[in-house]
Amino acid sequence: MSFRKLLSIMEELQNCAKQGMPILIEGKKDEEALKELGIEGNLIKVSGSPLKLFEIAEIAAESSSKIIILTDFDKKGNKLAQKLSEDIQRLGSHPNLEIRRKIMGITRRYIKDIESLSRHLRQLELEECPYGVTGQLSSSGFTVLKPDGSDIYQITRY
Repeated sequence: MSFRKLLSIMEELQNCAKQGMPILIEGKKDEEALKELGIEGNLIKVSGSPLKLFEIAEIAAESSSKIIILTDFDKKGNKLAQKLSEDIQRLGSHPNLEIRRKIMGITRRYIKDIESLSRHLRQLELEECPYGVTGQLSSSGFTVLKPDGSDIYQITRY
């Protein structure tokens, strides 16, 4: 069940990215994990940047009034999320921490960072479909495939 819930959240995130909402992440590995999950768009890395957090928030706020904050679930990530949220609000934009909260709620006992999302989702997929069945995430949902590549069924947006 958590596979389908997490998949639904990934689809929500994918749709937000397609609408042009910037997604604030910590680093390169987070970006790679999200791209592996099919989430493309305005991914802005906050760690390792020569810019201050407020300057990063300004850049994000210039491109959209809604900004997704998707930092890791550890102490550092929580502090970053809080600071970015405050800065974004100060700039008159709307920080979205809800997707981060949903992911944390489902994965809290298993992962602590964004870079582990794709691996965790694959693990959940194996638990849900243990007989060599694989899947593919798309904008319309998740299609479960037989080993030969033909469709078995499709899970659409919940």
